[in-house]
Amino acid sequence: MKKPVVDYRKLRLSNITSKEYRHLLLLIGWLIYFFMYFVTERVIPPEKCHVVHSVVDDMIPFNEYFVLFYVSWYVFMVWSLLEFVLYDIKSFVRAQKVVIGMQIIAVITYIVWPSVQYLRPETFPRENFCTALLGIIYTADTSTGVCPSLHVGYTLAVLSAWLTAKGPKLWKKIFVSLWAFMICISVCFVKQHSFTDVWAAVVMYIFLELLLFGKDIKLKNRRFGDRRDGALLRDIDAMHYVMPLMYPNRCDNEAYMKLNIDISGTEEYIREYNKNHPDSRIAIFDVVIAAALKCIRLRPQMNRFIANQTMYQRNNITAAFTVKKDFRDDGDETLARIVAEDSDNLEAISRKVRQQIALCKTQDDESTEAMNVIMKLPGKHLIGAIARFLDKHGWMPQSVIATDPYQCSVVLTNLGSIGMDIGYHHLMNWGTNSIFIIVGTKKTNTHIDPEGKVTTTRELDLAFTIDERISDGFYYARSLKLIKQLIENPKLMEGPLSEE
Repeated sequence: MKKPVVDYRKLRLSNITSKEYRHLLLLIGWLIYFFMYFVTERVIPPEKCHVVHSVVDDMIPFNEYFVLFYVSWYVFMVWSLLEFVLYDIKSFVRAQKVVIGMQIIAVITYIVWPSVQYLRPETFPRENFCTALLGIIYTADTSTGVCPSLHVGYTLAVLSAWLTAKGPKLWKKIFVSLWAFMICISVCFVKQHSFTDVWAAVVMYIFLELLLFGKDIKLKNRRFGDRRDGALLRDIDAMHYVMPLMYPNRCDNEAYMKLNIDISGTEEYIREYNKNHPDSRIAIFDVVIAAALKCIRLRPQMNRFIANQTMYQRNNITAAFTVKKDFRDDGDETLARIVAEDSDNLEAISRKVRQQIALCKTQDDESTEAMNVIMKLPGKHLIGAIARFLDKHGWMPQSVIATDPYQCSVVLTNLGSIGMDIGYHHLMNWGTNSIFIIVGTKKTNTHIDPEGKVTTTRELDLAFTIDERISDGFYYARSLKLIKQLIENPKLMEGPLSEE
């Protein structure tokens, strides 16, 4: 069992205002609210109230079984606040601030604009445990003071604290979200609230979220139209503006190119480097990754992507590759992702690659963990449709795409490591990746010049699949020549990525 972050056994009235316990004072808001609620319930008669009704209410059937979700709200609230007060005081304070804000707004609204709803059935269509439970609820809770619905508002306040908390696992956040959703819709099915009460609660929650925590939303320099992962390109030429509209699918716009690289000097550099740095050895794959990242840093058009028929400039430079945990037919695969910084050089990139491979060999990445949870959920076609919609607009939760290779600047695969040569690999309509690089096997090739002189060289073939919509052929050609130059001369990557 987890140990509480605060020892409440030492709590006394004399020390409740101390830094250790003063967060508990926020619970006083509940006492004040309940007093004001009962006053407004008794003082304001129903005939003085405004009737709340929506056409949506007539479309929602009465279903007494939703009372189970409705009453589970009490468990949801008590369990959540108790979990927070014991193990995550920051989330407790966050939830309570929103709750108190709702209580203030609700009491003022109930006094200034009292409301009532007449949606409850006069008689139940059948008698069972759920209708008996509803009868008790109808008797104890009048149909006045309903807009906005605090049943929904409190649920959203606590759900927000769960989703922003750093401790809970993804499966717990998904479970809490589904539970909160069922609580919110249950108020309409048991006719305790109008649909108007629900959306009014949502508006109230959003207002308080922005008022209390808006300054914590890290938008950086984002402007209207920007995504979380990229800035909208506002000054592109007409052709690159129109192309995504005419050809919306990435897989329909692939440019495939091959590059032959002389690695004689590269291998000599690697041997000399590894001799001098036995604890931080590098490999040819590290050199290719570093060259690709430096090229993307110096050639920013290579770091563009198209989503929802719109072109963006990616905010960071990332590379991804798949790691095979065991070289067996049934060996699991996991996803590795490295984020490049301007100060990184070949050694730093190589170290990041080694760290990611070691991590992937021992545990699942975040995206794999998220997919394992999703795989257990019912309604896979609906989940897929929702996922594609979120991906299209850049709203996919970061925990799901944390190491998704197709959300990166470049994806690489080292076929040479398993003895295979280069081949064609398509891009994906999913995600934002615009460049795929295949690394083949190292070869010793013989060449005969026009004068009949025979030479042998060590060579490496690379295959590139690039979204042709993000730039033009001239820009691609110069970018690939830069990658070739960097791989053939690794010494050029001893400086920072940002160094020309």
